[in-house]
Amino acid sequence: AICGYLELLDKGDKTPEQARYLALIAGRAEAMKRLTEELLRYSVAAGGEEELCLEPVDLNAAVEEAVAFFYGAFVERGIAPAVSLPEERIVRQLDRAALSRVLGNLLNNALKYSGGDLDVALDPDGAITLSNAAPGLDEVQVGRLFDRFYTVESARHSTGLGLSIARSLTERMDGTVSAQYEDGRLIIRLCF
Repeated sequence: AICGYLELLDKGDKTPEQARYLALIAGRAEAMKRLTEELLRYSVAAGGEEELCLEPVDLNAAVEEAVAFFYGAFVERGIAPAVSLPEERIVRQLDRAALSRVLGNLLNNALKYSGGDLDVALDPDGAITLSNAAPGLDEVQVGRLFDRFYTVESARHSTGLGLSIARSLTERMDGTVSAQYEDGRLIIRLCF
């Protein structure tokens, strides 16, 4: 409703100062909308109310699809993701949509914080590792990345819920996700 009324006001005559105020209000309304949507997603993921549909999922294909989805955004930032997949297919009993959400949130995080590179590797044991230079982070910040509502200053338009959702969904599929900071690199390890 707020966005609708703002749109109506924006169509009418206004002074430059009124236009500036409307733009500010519209920006804040959009931020509130994003936060509300993320809160809803988080409450569904964390509350365990949504039934997971476990089925055999090919991790090789899931990683390829996730990286392909974000590929254009990475290239736009000058990042050429290096992907390493084993020859043999790694299959786990997972919820396909939940896994897609987890990988999407992890790759979105890499997009925000990467210092110019991204390595994605799937090990034969089913562990997915994302690694990138992260000069703006430190060990304390990396230790809090999966905390609800935590964002680092450089994250613009972030709700601080994406990685919390990733952790919650991963745990609901009996997996683990962790982050560490070594030699200026952020390393996120997802294991199923």
